[in-house]
Amino acid sequence: MEFFVNFIIIFIVVYLAFYFVTVRKARRNSKKIPVEVQYLLIRYQIDLKKIRYRNFVHSIAIVGSIDIAFVGAVVLFVNNTFLQLLIGFVLLVPIILGSFLVLGKYYQKKTQSEDELDSEDEEELEMPIVKEKRKRVKGERRNG
Repeated sequence: MEFFVNFIIIFIVVYLAFYFVTVRKARRNSKKIPVEVQYLLIRYQIDLKKIRYRNFVHSIAIVGSIDIAFVGAVVLFVNNTFLQLLIGFVLLVPIILGSFLVLGKYYQKKTQSEDELDSEDEEELEMPIVKEKRKRVKGERRNG
């Protein structure tokens, strides 16, 4: 029970910090893009045009807060300060990288599935008459 109370308190504090530092100031065209966003965009080739940037930053803040809260709650059970620091550093890096891997793969699939849906929708919605007119126009341009 103590673990969950510590987890919730740490989560709320860390998320509020993330919210006021990154989420609230999240603008797509801003020159100050958070490091987490840059990492995910570069590592997983996520196209920002196909997702909502503000939701993306919110999800990064939530995942980062959960990671830090979990490690903080685990570390509070150790009495020695040196061991707390050691365990914190050893746990924090793999947990953050693992959770960002899951988040990056999620957004990567989300952007790829939207690409497939967009191309399928365009083909399905296009009427045969429109397709025929396009072929004729292309042929006339080549000939004329």
